[in-house]
Amino acid sequence: MGAVTPATVFCVNPACSQPENLEGATVCVACGQLLRVGDRYRCQKILGQGGFGRTYLAVDDQRNPPLLCVVKQMTLSPGAQTRDRFHHEADRLATLGQHPQIPALLAVVDNAQGQFLVQEYIPGPNLDQLQPTAAGGGEALVRRVLYELLPVLAYIHDHGVIHRDIKPANIIAPPDPQPLTLVDFGAAKAIANPDQLGQTATVIGSAGYAAPEQALGKAVYASDIFGLGVTCLHLLTGLHPFDLYAVTDDAWVWRPYATAPVSPALGRVLDRMVNRRLPERYSTAGEVLADLRWSGLALEHTSATPAIPKATLPVEVPSTWQQRFALSLPGLVANGLAVSPSGRAIATACSDGSVRLWSCTNGAAIHRFRKSMGLLGPGHRGPVNAVAFTGDGQWLISGGSDSQLIKWNLATYSGQPLPAPGWQVSALLITPANDTLVVGSGDGRIYLWPLVSGDGGKLLVHHQDQVTALAIDQPGTLLVSGGRDRTIRLWSLPSGRLMRTLTTPKAPITALAYHPQDGRIVSGDQTGRVQVWGADNPEAGLSIHQAAGSVTSLAISPNGHWLAIGADDGQLTLMNLQQPSPPNRLRHAWAVRATVFTPDSRLLISTAADETIRFWCLEASTIR
Repeated sequence: MGAVTPATVFCVNPACSQPENLEGATVCVACGQLLRVGDRYRCQKILGQGGFGRTYLAVDDQRNPPLLCVVKQMTLSPGAQTRDRFHHEADRLATLGQHPQIPALLAVVDNAQGQFLVQEYIPGPNLDQLQPTAAGGGEALVRRVLYELLPVLAYIHDHGVIHRDIKPANIIAPPDPQPLTLVDFGAAKAIANPDQLGQTATVIGSAGYAAPEQALGKAVYASDIFGLGVTCLHLLTGLHPFDLYAVTDDAWVWRPYATAPVSPALGRVLDRMVNRRLPERYSTAGEVLADLRWSGLALEHTSATPAIPKATLPVEVPSTWQQRFALSLPGLVANGLAVSPSGRAIATACSDGSVRLWSCTNGAAIHRFRKSMGLLGPGHRGPVNAVAFTGDGQWLISGGSDSQLIKWNLATYSGQPLPAPGWQVSALLITPANDTLVVGSGDGRIYLWPLVSGDGGKLLVHHQDQVTALAIDQPGTLLVSGGRDRTIRLWSLPSGRLMRTLTTPKAPITALAYHPQDGRIVSGDQTGRVQVWGADNPEAGLSIHQAAGSVTSLAISPNGHWLAIGADDGQLTLMNLQQPSPPNRLRHAWAVRATVFTPDSRLLISTAADETIRFWCLEASTIR
């Protein structure tokens, strides 16, 4: 964003009779108050005003060049209660602003001028300024709103916050390809414990968009879902909610006013979102997303690739995961994971240069392949990044930042070096036929090394930057690679011929997974977006999840029921790919590094920068 040349400087004294001052003024000519907030922020105009404060468009003069920002001023009468409210809102924004679709908190000013919160400025119109036919049609816009904002609601609800003012004016549409942004948390309520939900509090919210329970001062998380649903009705019709609700019938009457036909499936989802009876409304944002994904909307009504569909066979799928046990690794981090074909052991690629084997039954240490000790045998000389078992379970391959590939004999615990690519090994896997080792390197190259024949390796046309992830289909005929160059590449095996390059991703790819049944590719990127890609429309990826930080790992269970998503904020999300249900959210203290399921799909192992390995299992009471 470039330099700003405002025509006026706005005085933030609420009692000022003539707040507009000429450019360059430092003191208000009408009331004598200093014009720069915190001696730094120059307010240009009022963006909005409500019961708790004013919001200004401002310029940060200490940035070079000066940059636009948003300054929010608390205008309630002074007092301890007002000050507490101000600092509580600042604390909320400092946490929530870490999400890429919520404006970041830049500064907190509490001085003689007043109390101010300075936030990131998001350019673009709000949804109240868009026509119902925007973004390719009313339904297309509504589906974009739902898919992009429901994960944001899930995020703030996970942090114990109810927004309480979801409406078109509080949703900004930045320039493409940026997703929609949720703003104005001035009415938000923090929930310290579940007992607070439903308790009577301040009646707050915008008329027409506030849920019935919220209008009584008893807002719950589902109140935000109501507000988002009513927002969608406005986008479909262009009318205020008051014009869409029939008081005599006690029902929403919106379909006759839609500017274009609305699919029955989407109409059903919206009707449930805006149901005035709380028990009949969706209770979580995850429930709405699940219903959308499995409704067929994406397949029937847009060019976007649909999410992984339900299985054709009726399967009873457990829905709750819990930690079984954890291993502490003081002083080292497991960068990579692999599970043995039998499911009885895991191997870890460790930051201290070692490769270690552990029991999946009780976490007992089985063996440690030590770091290189000079001439005393093979070993890595730096951090190990990746490990993979051969299909027969007799060998383990490891690759590291030292550019070494080592093949470990699991019967004799001896090792032998393999031809190395000459650059650090960033990813590796072994084909299902157990005859080829696939190696991704830090310079973007991909190598195919035969494990059975004595033939030399094959170099594939490479990425323009580091290969960050590899995945392969069940038959072993299609290899997928992702890189920091923001591309996903599909290769035919065993020829190694490049079949397609997907350039649609807007951020570096950080993780990949291949669904074992329907062949769809799942990718995670540096911005936290998880997308699904399919052969029916390979250039359009459907966003199915938005993590708060970069996606660090992806794993799909062998039975195809679960998708595990690790992120660099320590959150581990498990999405049920078979039944609509809220995702399971598990946590590490620090960034998740790797995830893997055992062959029976009932145990998930994860590692993280908190120097732990955690074993998660399906809750025993739900297993049938």
